[in-house]
Amino acid sequence: MFKNTLPLLLTLHFFIFSNYTFAHNEKILSANKSVTVTGGRVQGSLSDHGVLSFRGIPYAAPPIGELRWKAPQPPLPWEGTRNATHFGPRPVQESNLLYEFRSKEMSEDCLYLNVWTSARSNQEKRPVYVFIHGGSFIHGDGSQPAYDGESMAEQGIVYVSINYRLGVFGFMSHPELSQESGYGGSGNYGLLDQVAALEWIKKNISQFGGDPNRVTIGGESVGAQSVSAHLVSSLSRGLFSAAIAESGSLIDVRTMVLPLKKSEELGTELSGLSKSKTIAQMRLMPAEKLLELVEKGNPRRFRPVVDGYFLKENPEKTFIAGKQANIPLLVGWNAQEVPAIALFRLRRINVKNYKKAVEKIYGERADEVLVRYPAETNDEVKKAASELMSDRLINYSSWKLAELHAQNKSAAVYRYLFAHPHPGLNLRTIREGNFFQVFIKKMLNKVITGTSFHASEIEYALGNLKIQDNYAWKAEDYQVSKQMQSYFVNFIKNGNPNGVGIDRIPLTNWPTYHNGTGEFLKIDINSKAETDAIKDRYLFFENLKETE
Repeated sequence: MFKNTLPLLLTLHFFIFSNYTFAHNEKILSANKSVTVTGGRVQGSLSDHGVLSFRGIPYAAPPIGELRWKAPQPPLPWEGTRNATHFGPRPVQESNLLYEFRSKEMSEDCLYLNVWTSARSNQEKRPVYVFIHGGSFIHGDGSQPAYDGESMAEQGIVYVSINYRLGVFGFMSHPELSQESGYGGSGNYGLLDQVAALEWIKKNISQFGGDPNRVTIGGESVGAQSVSAHLVSSLSRGLFSAAIAESGSLIDVRTMVLPLKKSEELGTELSGLSKSKTIAQMRLMPAEKLLELVEKGNPRRFRPVVDGYFLKENPEKTFIAGKQANIPLLVGWNAQEVPAIALFRLRRINVKNYKKAVEKIYGERADEVLVRYPAETNDEVKKAASELMSDRLINYSSWKLAELHAQNKSAAVYRYLFAHPHPGLNLRTIREGNFFQVFIKKMLNKVITGTSFHASEIEYALGNLKIQDNYAWKAEDYQVSKQMQSYFVNFIKNGNPNGVGIDRIPLTNWPTYHNGTGEFLKIDINSKAETDAIKDRYLFFENLKETE
């Protein structure tokens, strides 16, 4: 039950305007560049390549004031035609040099999505791809250049990128919040935002020429973790028909999903630090002050939780029981997800420090880890440490997602390994900025050049190399991008990555993955199907406990 009238009023507005929305059926999209959606009419823009984009469309009410730490409510209606040519505000987050945004501001009022389409009529039924951004659940938004949708729209896809609440605003639990929620739990507001976006898409995407019954969700890093969560949540069931998970899932040996009690304890601890006696008082705190308070401790303390509503149990249990959505899944990771420095932090990369770091994390089982990730020289340490951290932080969770979905569901699974070496930053980008920025970029470039690092596949898969002009792309990068984008487009259209490539380029056959002995596609300039030679490492992780 609602304890205030505002959500009730918002719901009333929704039902009134939903009838108005579909009374208007705009048949020619390119002629007036505007459509009517839940809440009102939006005006987009037409690119030189014939792609319509609609940016900053509200899919839910601003989660501010009384709506902070509540499930998303229907969008507030607006008068006249809303300008949808600029990205909406990005979620409140700490600044980070690794993220580039096209949104002009940051705000708690952040529940917006963006649509790209080349459909000429809303009578078309084009496949839809919804991309969920990464960023450790504390960074990112749908405006990032790597996530641009024009290239996918040119291939006949109606592409959508979304924002959702992050960090303390998107995932904090608290006993008082659980009491007021009506379902006895709290947290997961960022994931509930994603559900609200998918519901909006189900109702409105046909206005952009999309097929509401052919929606593929996808994401990278915590976007992929989000995808794995939607595969098991009953709230998401029926809102999508296929899924893509790039580099991550919530099935892991680490604690990716918190029990409700633990999450509530973290929220209670924060409320004490804020000197607030009630949630009402915490809702009065300026967002910047709250973010500052969280950043003083562990900004990643708040994460997905078994709230009894969106997640009724740990996702791994649902996958083991085979109760997840029975839909096609494309899943994979990159050849060098995490660099060695992630293990050493500020310590020197050498054999002695490598063994110390492993012992700190794995305690009594450190020797078993060192047998599987051996290193006798400093050069060998870089490779072993990168493999260990990549398996620990990314690869195992993606492998386990592929294994369990292939084991328990009849729908096809397609697994990949992205192995194309990244060219690194171009000289212009490295030289821009002050001395400190140039130094950081030089160090970063040294780490990433020649590797397939975490998130490096995104621009290739979405066809966005030209937009990311800060990298030293070569002709072979564009060849790999056309190939990888072809696989993704085919999967989004047909639930199968195989078929005709963009510009009719030939594509290596991508075999379906079967748990235990399945093949995967190694994506590079000359892609090829392979079988897993390091499966024993993932099996070892199954029962590996960590002490750090």
